[in-house]
Amino acid sequence: LTATGGTAPYSFGVPVGSLPSGLSLNSSGTLSGTPTTTGSFSFTVTATDSTPGTPRTGSRTYVLAINAATINLDPPAGAL
Repeated sequence: LTATGGTAPYSFGVPVGSLPSGLSLNSSGTLSGTPTTTGSFSFTVTATDSTPGTPRTGSRTYVLAINAATINLDPPAGAL
C-alpha cells in the first residue's frame, strides 16, 4: 500500500476489523502471506505520516474476498 501527502515515511496499521488468518500488514505498508481461511473480510488501513509534533493520518476501508482454490484431477473419471 502507498500513501501520499503529509511527511514521509508513513506507518501503516489495521485499527478496525482484521485481516484474514495468514495475512499480515507490516508498518511500511506491505501486505503479505497466504490466507488460510475463505470468506469476506472488511478492515480499515490507517497511514500515519512523520510530521513532528502532530502526525497526520488517513484511512481507507477495504473488503477482501478469499475464495477456495479449485482442484482438478487428470485423467477425468471414466477415462482410465
